[in-house]
Amino acid sequence: MPLTQPAVTRQLQRLEALLDAQLLDRRSKPARLTPTGVAVLAEARKVLAAVEELKQVASQSAEPKGVLRLGLAHALCEPALADGLHELGRRHPAVRLQLASGWSSELLARVDRGELDAAVIHLAGAADAMPPPRGQVLAEDDLVFLVSPQLPLPARPRLEALNRIGWVLTPDTVCGSRGALRAAVERSGVALHVAAEVQDAALQAGLVQRGLGVGVMPRRRAEAWSRMKLRRVSVPGLRLRMTVSLVRALHLGRLARAVDTLEAVLKERLRRQGRRQ
Repeated sequence: MPLTQPAVTRQLQRLEALLDAQLLDRRSKPARLTPTGVAVLAEARKVLAAVEELKQVASQSAEPKGVLRLGLAHALCEPALADGLHELGRRHPAVRLQLASGWSSELLARVDRGELDAAVIHLAGAADAMPPPRGQVLAEDDLVFLVSPQLPLPARPRLEALNRIGWVLTPDTVCGSRGALRAAVERSGVALHVAAEVQDAALQAGLVQRGLGVGVMPRRRAEAWSRMKLRRVSVPGLRLRMTVSLVRALHLGRLARAVDTLEAVLKERLRRQGRRQ
């Protein structure tokens, strides 16, 4: 609402009293800014611009802009992730991605501490005893057991037989699937025999192909390695399951729309990828 001249004069006088400085030279006709007034005006414009920027940051309806700090779980080396990140950049060109990788438990803690805006994580475990996932579920998949075709094993070997060969697992000791596998093995009275701990999925598959151990991988990824002709076996009484979800910080402001886009694109890409397998 427009201010009257007396109202403007009173506000200017209050500002001068607050700053303990003369901003207007009232001796000249018309009145003009003093050197201090010129300097204060320049700083005031910066303050107003910063306030406007603050409103934009807090607004969920504003066009996404700024740095989006996104965590990606080590185990999720999915082509769909690259597709999703590319599509996010295409739709929201003013958003810059700052990516961090880590184990799912680490990424969740960083989201809770406000160090990440969002994270794509996975939760795994025995299919009949999985805790509820955090965030928005993007995809679900079975974990499958893979062995070298040269190993003389039946299609449904006993867990003890696989444990004697040894397991090729990721180094993530807090992984739910590893915990479920350990519990199942220990019920037979023996310790989990880990032949190798390998983070890289391609190296895992290569070691399994050469008969150095038994691999445990999401079905989608296992079928992507079909050229290696890895053999899939089933363990009676043991079914492992994995969910992929996107967890976001509570207050994202205008970055919320960018995370919405990423969530929708990843969900569609992962669904399409699972349907092709």
